[in-house]
Order: sequence, then structure tokens, then C-alpha cells
Amino acid sequence: MKKINWLLILMIATCSATVSVSCKNKKTDSTTQQDKTTSTPEISPDATLRTSVDNVIKAYDGVQADVKDGVITLRGNIKQDDLQTLIMKVQELKPKKVENQLVIKS
Repeated sequence: MKKINWLLILMIATCSATVSVSCKNKKTDSTTQQDKTTSTPEISPDATLRTSVDNVIKAYDGVQADVKDGVITLRGNIKQDDLQTLIMKVQELKPKKVENQLVIKS
């Protein structure tokens, strides 16, 4: 009888240790996953990005844009006064990168 009691106690201790360890790991993993999603910037798909870029650049004569793999490449001519505003609007679309190949005209 004593052997059965000790065996039962040992089994209960082992099970409760295993359960508490697995619960602790789940909390850590879920917190880590949440931290990763909040710190990683969101990247727009190319089709959505292309439509948004077209809406932004239509206000700037002489500016063209290409979108490939989340990278926006700006080409053409632009006034110095308009450059900063255009770049800010394009960056708000959350691309991977903005390549500025614009020529400033006077």
C-alpha cells in the first residue's frame, strides 16, 4: 500500500510540474508573438500599393512611379517645393522602400 501511495504522489507531482511548465511557455510565446507583430511594419501588397501610388502622384505633373515587390521607384521631374510632400505621402503607404530617382526642376 505504501508503494502505491508513493507512486501516486510521484505521478501527481510529475503531472502538475509538466502542466505548469507548459502553461508558462504558452504565455511567453504569445507575448513574444504579440511583440513581433506590433514592432514589424505592415507592408502593402503590390496591387494595393500601385493604386495608392497612382492616386498620390496624379497631383504631381511629370512624376511617374513603378511598384515591384513592395518597392516604389519615383521617376520624372518635380519642383523643389513639392518633393518633401510627395515623399512623405508615398512613405505613408508603407512600402518596403522608396527609391527617389526624381530630377528637381527650377
